[in-house]
Amino acid sequence: MRTAVIMVPATVLALALSAVPACAEGAGAELPTLDFDQGINVSDVIKAVKEKAAENKDAQAVAAHAYYTRYDRDCVNFTIGAGDPPQTQSVWLRSTEWVEECYPQGPNGQQVCHQRPGFTWQERASVTLRDRQPLLPWEYDRFQVCLEGPWVGIYEREAAYDYKVVQGGNRDGDFVLAPVKKIAMSPDPTGILAQSLTPSLALTLKDKWASYYAGERTVLVLKLKKDVPNWFDPTLLEKELAFPAAEAYAVDFMAYVKEFSQGLEAGKKYYVDYSFKRVGKISKDKLMKVGETDRAAYQPAPQAVGR
Repeated sequence: MRTAVIMVPATVLALALSAVPACAEGAGAELPTLDFDQGINVSDVIKAVKEKAAENKDAQAVAAHAYYTRYDRDCVNFTIGAGDPPQTQSVWLRSTEWVEECYPQGPNGQQVCHQRPGFTWQERASVTLRDRQPLLPWEYDRFQVCLEGPWVGIYEREAAYDYKVVQGGNRDGDFVLAPVKKIAMSPDPTGILAQSLTPSLALTLKDKWASYYAGERTVLVLKLKKDVPNWFDPTLLEKELAFPAAEAYAVDFMAYVKEFSQGLEAGKKYYVDYSFKRVGKISKDKLMKVGETDRAAYQPAPQAVGR
């Protein structure tokens, strides 16, 4: 059968096309060439428009499924001290999957996105230290176990030993660790504390763990300061002094009076800002800031009177 070619004005053609569902931009570029002088096959035009509309509908359906996934991260810290049992209690971790989906919207196909929850995983977490080695009284082992989606992992935060994983991981949160080698940790930040600061500015400090550091050295970093109410406290002297490790350390600031940045005033209050570090193999030589001594009102020592 022969297809009839119908001659129609452009206005009539526009009305015919308006009855076809709108296509995405660029659909008209693939329509048959319109030659009004030679006549137009309206059936061919409408068919082409419908095909293009179907193609764009398929493209929009694909775009509607474009997404990416992220997971909540749930973590727990386990700290095992020197006197603690080598196995922690179990803690449940929970992680939820979040799926972001995007859909085209509007005449320009602008992407509109939203998130929805997907799967949720739960995993029990614990840490067991196998063949545990001795720790110094102030030392500890600290680990972090995290669940992210279906995966669980362990991280060594601070520890007295380098540990290896002998059990657990991937999707098993009950970790068993074994020590490999000893690692020096930071010293106890409260291992050395000031006992007194006298009115004559003599400082005494006590070392709680001196017996563990026998044969090593202790460095004191001292700042003698004047207490000035409602103002900045000036530093009269900053000194770094090294001592063999001992149960007590004594410092007489009057031995350094010639190094003071200003003279002392009787009755005025002074204090010491102090830190320390250990030098040797037992601990890291990290400077540990402790704090300040109590204020002491300065009183010059009585002068000896000759006979």
